[in-house]
Amino acid sequence: MKELHGKGLSRRGFLTGAAVAGAAAALSGFAGCAPSGTPTGAAESVSAGSAESPAGQPSFMVAPNAIADGDIVETVETEVLVIGAGYSGLASALSAAENGLSVVVAEKTAQANGRGAGTGVINSSYAVSQGAEVTDKASAAFRWMQTCGNRANESLVSLFFEESGKAMDWLLEKAESYNVKVDLWDGYSRNPLLPDEPGYHMLSADAGAAGVADFDQNAFFTVELLYHLVQDEGVQFMFESPATQLVKEGDKVVGAILDTADGFKKVLASKGVVLATGDIAGDEEMVDYYCPVAKKAQAIYTPVGVNTGDGHKMALWAGAEMQDAPFPPMLHPQRYCDKSSNQLQGPFMFVNQGGERFFNEGTWVQPKSLQIMQNTDDGIAYTVFDSNWQRDLLDSLPHGGGMFWDSFRYLGTSSYEDTIEYYENSLQECLEMGTAFQADTIEELAEQIGAPVETLKASVDRYNDLCAAGEDVDFNKDAQFLYPVIEPPFYSTKVGACLLTIVGGVKVDRNLQCLNSENQPIEGLYAVGNVSGSVYAVDYPINVPGNSHGRCLTWGYHVGRVLAEIA
Repeated sequence: MKELHGKGLSRRGFLTGAAVAGAAAALSGFAGCAPSGTPTGAAESVSAGSAESPAGQPSFMVAPNAIADGDIVETVETEVLVIGAGYSGLASALSAAENGLSVVVAEKTAQANGRGAGTGVINSSYAVSQGAEVTDKASAAFRWMQTCGNRANESLVSLFFEESGKAMDWLLEKAESYNVKVDLWDGYSRNPLLPDEPGYHMLSADAGAAGVADFDQNAFFTVELLYHLVQDEGVQFMFESPATQLVKEGDKVVGAILDTADGFKKVLASKGVVLATGDIAGDEEMVDYYCPVAKKAQAIYTPVGVNTGDGHKMALWAGAEMQDAPFPPMLHPQRYCDKSSNQLQGPFMFVNQGGERFFNEGTWVQPKSLQIMQNTDDGIAYTVFDSNWQRDLLDSLPHGGGMFWDSFRYLGTSSYEDTIEYYENSLQECLEMGTAFQADTIEELAEQIGAPVETLKASVDRYNDLCAAGEDVDFNKDAQFLYPVIEPPFYSTKVGACLLTIVGGVKVDRNLQCLNSENQPIEGLYAVGNVSGSVYAVDYPINVPGNSHGRCLTWGYHVGRVLAEIA
């Protein structure tokens, strides 16, 4: 790929993950009640904040008093207003701007921000060229819909399967001047019952190449890359400017009012407003209403005062309809992982704090997390395995795998043996941290994890009997993954569920235009990323690993083209 030749970017920096929490705490006051008053003129505002709710109705469903025109200190005009400078918002801004539209991005925090790792798409040109082609898209889409209880909008699922590879092609072509290195994750599940699809792209700066110093290597690289690319297009950013309301002319959304350090500013967008404000995980009332199960997991990507469902609320007040509850949570069983390692889990035996086995462990990260949440009082489970774990894990990988079973190894550069080495190091780290345990007897292991000795001993004996029989009549785990716990030393790792995000939002059509209660599009209002609903329901389908980020990229790419009237 081409070298970077002195881009000379003047950027305000980049905010990621936990680093956003401190800054966000100071910003959380911007989401308070708006001043009262009725605006004059043609446009009416639908404001953010809180108001007294009718009995039994959540407060976030009630639009407070609108901000008066007299309180507006400045009006800014543009063609497209994107609210939110995360993955989906930046992709939307880039797509709209490169197609000739003027764009303003309003961001609640002080900087652009991203959370997470790779991006999952279907059949990018790069993936296909590397032999990582999804050859049976119909079956993969079927599994997605099946995971979602067939309650997702199949047209949107189809849009992802048809457009996500093109969106990645677009991003990689745009990124050529930034020396981007691409890796494809090769640790995806080969389990015929729960197969993953290849296409999880990990982007990074090519070490030693020109321009690497322009990037914060601790950041989520893909979003930082997008931030550079959006700046190259001359897009205007308004940081520390949370949107508090949408502005409407009749039934049409024509802009939004931002709460800035200088006062309220009205941004009018002639082509449309794109909501890209993230999920609802930071608003307790919304979580109680739309996804109560998420409260049983530890949120790891929800900085204080940031992901508070702002776009969801503004859309509701503008007449948009939410997808049916409950919203799906995206979960990983990584609560007790050190930041530099993941606990060894594989398909090995799990027990609760009482020492009892409680589910089929030969499964993927969503069921593991949900089973822990639903079947333990304290949200804690423990794996149990023996000294043959390297042999057993290596035996399982060609038939299983996936996140927290295989490791983050890359196509063409690493192997199953690298996964074993990775988990050898990880297990040692966790033993030193006190989130993994080693003992010469099951009785001693029970004492270390705090489980009743006789119960754990009976559970292990029962499990070993099932392994010897080659049939799990208790939980129907595939016989391929029945590895006995016989040879000391014995090991255990502490496991709990983490909440990454809540992937539910506003009903949208194939143009990503928000829909009202009569399933009709609201003119001028669009939603992308985790504000945008209907592509997930009931549960999060990880058979396309990284698809939430893939959806952010794809929806942003698509909505910019829709606004430019070329899609």
